[in-house]
Amino acid sequence: MFSRNTIRGAEKLTSMIKKIFINGGLTIVVYILFVFIFKTQRIIFPIFMIVAFFVSMRMLYKDVIASLLPLLIIWFIHLFLPDTKINNVIIYVVFTPLTFLLGYYLRNKLLLIKILYPILLVLIGLFGFKNLWFFLENINARKPQNVPKMELLSNGNQIRLDTINNKIIVLDYWTTNCGVCFKKFPEYEKLYLKYIKNPNVLTYAVNIPSKNDTIGYAKKMIEKYNYKFPVLYSDSDTIPKQLGFNKYPHLVIIKNKKIRFNGYPALEEDYLFVSSLEDEIERLLNE
Repeated sequence: MFSRNTIRGAEKLTSMIKKIFINGGLTIVVYILFVFIFKTQRIIFPIFMIVAFFVSMRMLYKDVIASLLPLLIIWFIHLFLPDTKINNVIIYVVFTPLTFLLGYYLRNKLLLIKILYPILLVLIGLFGFKNLWFFLENINARKPQNVPKMELLSNGNQIRLDTINNKIIVLDYWTTNCGVCFKKFPEYEKLYLKYIKNPNVLTYAVNIPSKNDTIGYAKKMIEKYNYKFPVLYSDSDTIPKQLGFNKYPHLVIIKNKKIRFNGYPALEEDYLFVSSLEDEIERLLNE
């Protein structure tokens, strides 16, 4: 027969497994519900974590562990799945255990301390996801590369960017089905107008054809906005493969026939750890 200690241990293990299924399952259901309601991680993250923080204050330690463990396992699995937004997962992997455990340990602390952490969560929701995404995407962006052969069309004429020397060439790659590209065009227009009188800087928007696209269709779409920046057109999708990107918009800066930036510099200035596109241009001008 089994000893009392063995039976007691089995009962504790069974009880913990039940808690994990019940508490953890409920936590996952709440998170999924928030995803359907709020849609964007900038809102989902702070609301979900603030709720978890204050609920943890009323839980026993075992219940806290049981609630966060399944969610933490899911985040770790996501790290190895294709098409995962790594920045989102990293933030959740760090802040899921931190939030649940802080809620438990701060339950008897001053109200001010309890308020400061939710404020931090809101700031992370507002700024953390975008900044971390840009930071991770641009880790190797400044690694110099040779410019591949790029034949593009401008008003029916062929232009070879890989043959231009003594210029800084800024290329904003876009597609007709990229909503973000069109949202960022007004900022790109401001950048173009800033450097329009600088003979050392050439600024282009470069259209890459989506499936079933034609140059005429892309031209019609962009011309209705009356932007002043020049637009170049590619008649194939080989350039993204040559440059190693598959997301849009994508920005490339060429100087003296070398790619000096190949990534996603921010057009806006509300990023903490990422240079703006203007910063990158100024850096190359001052070399």
